[in-house]
Formats: sequence, C-alpha cells, structure tokens
Amino acid sequence: MRNAFTVTDWLIVGGYILLVTVMGSRFYQRGASAAQYFLGGRTMRAIPVAISLVAADMSAVSYMGVPAWSYGHNYELFLITFATLLACPIVMYLFLPFYSRFNFFTAYEYLERRFDLKTRLVGSAIFLLIRGSHAAIVLYAPAIILSVVTGLHLFTSVLIIGVFTTFYTTLGGMKAVIWTDVLQFSILVSGMITVFCVCLARIPGGASTAYHFAAGAGRLKLFNFSLDPGSLTSFWATIIGGGVLVLSVLATDQAYLQRYFTTRSLSEGRKALLLDGLIIVPINLVLYLMGTALYSYYHFRPDRLRDLPMVDALLPYFVLHDVGGVLAGLVIASIFAASMAVMSASINALTTATTVDFYRRLFQPNRSESHYVLFGRLGTVGWGAVATFAALFANRLGPIVNAFNIINSYLAGPILGIFLLGMLTRKANGTGAVIGGALGFIAVSLTGWLLNVSFFYYALIGTGITYASGYLLSFIGPHRELAELYGLVHGLDRPTP
Repeated sequence: MRNAFTVTDWLIVGGYILLVTVMGSRFYQRGASAAQYFLGGRTMRAIPVAISLVAADMSAVSYMGVPAWSYGHNYELFLITFATLLACPIVMYLFLPFYSRFNFFTAYEYLERRFDLKTRLVGSAIFLLIRGSHAAIVLYAPAIILSVVTGLHLFTSVLIIGVFTTFYTTLGGMKAVIWTDVLQFSILVSGMITVFCVCLARIPGGASTAYHFAAGAGRLKLFNFSLDPGSLTSFWATIIGGGVLVLSVLATDQAYLQRYFTTRSLSEGRKALLLDGLIIVPINLVLYLMGTALYSYYHFRPDRLRDLPMVDALLPYFVLHDVGGVLAGLVIASIFAASMAVMSASINALTTATTVDFYRRLFQPNRSESHYVLFGRLGTVGWGAVATFAALFANRLGPIVNAFNIINSYLAGPILGIFLLGMLTRKANGTGAVIGGALGFIAVSLTGWLLNVSFFYYALIGTGITYASGYLLSFIGPHRELAELYGLVHGLDRPTP
C-alpha cells in the first residue's frame, strides 16, 4: 500500500496545471473588445459550449462528493440529475429566446428592460452571492486533495490552485474558459473511468460481487416515495423541489447563461443546453457507481480506511493508497481539472456581472471597450482573491456534495420568481418583484429555521412566495404601457402592420 505522493505524481499534477495555464493564456488578445473578452465574440458552436456546461457541474465537489455520498448512502440523490432534463426544455423555449433577442451580456439586463434598474441590481447582486460562494466551495474541494496527498497546509493548497486558475482566466477571458473546459473535461472523464475500472478489477469477483454486495446493503436504492417533507432525498424533494432549484440555476445563473451567450445563434444555444442535459446523466451515473464500487472494495479491506481523514476525501485516498503508479498522478490531475474548470467560469461570470451591471451601468457608462476589458481583467484578479480567501471557510458547510445546493436553495427561488414575474405577467412591476423576492427569501429562511423540511423544497417555496406576493403587490404601483412590453413578456409580440 502506497502512502506518499511521489516525485512522479508531483511532475504529472504540476505539469498539468502548467499546461492548462499556458493553454488558457494563449487566448490573450491585446485590444480585445468587451464582447470578445466576456463572450468569446459570440462565435462559439454548440459542442464545445455543451462540454463547458457539463464541466460547470463537474467540479471536484461532484467528483469527490458524489462517490463519497453513494459510498455512505444510496442512489436516491441521483434523481436530481433527471431534474436537469425536465428543466432544459423550459430554459430552451422560455428563457433563451428573451436573452438572445437583445444580445445581452448578462441576464440581469433583461430585468432592467422589463422592470427597472433596481430590479436588475438586485438580481445581479443575488447572483454574486450565489456564485461567489460556489467558487469558494469548488476551490476548497481540490485543496482537500492536495492537502491530503501531499501533506501541504490547506492554506497553501488553496493558494496554489487559486493563483494559477485566476491567472489564465484573467488573460484569456471566456474563450480561455470554454476551451480549457474542453481539455479538462476530457481529463476528468479519463480519470473517472480509470478509477472505476481499477476498483472493480480489484474486487474479488468483479462487478458481479460489487453489485450483489451493494444491493444486499441497500446501497442501490433509487426511489424513496416518503411523504415526509423532511426526507432529504425523497422522490418529491429531488424531482419537484430539485427541479425548481435546477431550473433557477440553468435559467438565471450568469455562469451558465454566459456560455449560452457565447453561441452564434439561438439554435446553437439550445443545442448546447440539450447536449448538456444528455451528457450529464451518464457522467453522474458513473460517479454514483464509483462510490458503490469503493463501498464493496473496502468491505474486503476495512483496515485500509483507518487513516481516512474524512469521507469526502475517499476518492483521493483510494487513488493515493490503493492505485499508485502513474495512474495516481493522472487521476489526481483529473480532479484538479474538474475544479479549475468550474472556478475559471465562476470568476469570469462574476467579473462580467460586476463590470456590466454595476461598474459600466452605474459609474462609467460611456468609456471605451478597452477600458471595460481592463476593468474586467482587474475584476477577475479581485474575484479570484475573494474566492481563494473564502475557500478557507468552506469546510463549515458539511458534506461537500450538498454544500452549494444548501446555499443556493435560499436564493434560487426568489431570483427565479422575479424572472418568471417578468416573463409571464404583464401587470408585475419592479417594486412588486423586488419586495416579492424579499418576502420569498424571508419565507425560505423561516422554513429552514422553524421546520424540518428538505432544503430541496426551499427553491419551490421561494419561487411560489416571490411570484404570488410580487404579482399582488404590483397592483399597488404603476404599470408600464402595453406597447413598452412588446418582446419582453411571453406571447406578447409587436403586432405586424
């Protein structure tokens, strides 16, 4: 049994990080326009964007957290993956047409067109809170690995990953994010398959033994039809509540939307989203199967887990102690690939929202393109520093597989409710939408504080309260003229002469 991170491992992981940094930096363009830096010039095709969207989901949080979860539980949480497929058509045919019609940089520009400036700023601020926390969490996960396998202090591990990822994202912009995502996704999938196959090969009897043992232990249970609202992974919580949570992410989160905005047409954006939904199902299935295989593997070798520092570190622990050789370095590199991809996209989206929705809109509305690109580069450095610092506190959120979902569940409902008010109603106004969003957040917070309810329901509650209260409150204030809403409300198009 191997117990140390070798020089070869260091060379593989270090070489990989350097390769990605160099590749991303090659997309640096002197004199790039804002559209080129933030949106890749709006020239991307569906396939690389779809892979980048999958990479946005496949950070080390998933890579480590999902196998750790299925190792200790079962497959009930896997149903949240199918919620993605249910949400995709809604985003494709309700949300994307609005965004593509106006060539927005951020989705929150729509909120100003439909409502007013304060609604745009509130929506963008909610995104900054959600995605800023996510960037910290996805940086923390691979830092655990580096700390576990090398003995480096957690702070040093966080700093190494944060600095390199921020560097190439700052130089290359959105094109660097997408094309490094494609590379890193390839490495990630290779690492997943390697771990899964090696683990199965070392179980006496192989896949058959793993299946029967896991089934007998209840580790393959998929459906939980409990009506208890406190059941975290019930069918209703994951499909209905989780479906609303996923819908909010896919439809209102700038880190996802910015990828759609890079495509050359609405059709390409829809294809990218559909491919994302289709690819993510088998990828997540392999991650769950990996946890099952590890459960069976360590059933025959329980003594090998005595030095495991935490369940979330199970995958890198297995790789370091039980895989060995060059494969260990490659798999650890694939885990870094997962989180570097997500972090780069997150800080790029955070910078875009900060630059477009706040800096340009409020403070410097008429500056040159190069000025905004420069501010964007500086903003990328700033957000990278914030994420790196915040990652040091991510361990306080519990198991990493659900850490981001817990944070997101409080804010996803209000922001989705605000967008739905704009897209589906003619009467809603900005004041009603903002107050409705505040009431939705309060309702979710009280639910989490006073009731034993699965956090997957929080987005559903927040969306419902925001939509209903925002609509009713809008009757108090003034409404926009019908002619002003053409193209901004679903089904309300300018009449042809």
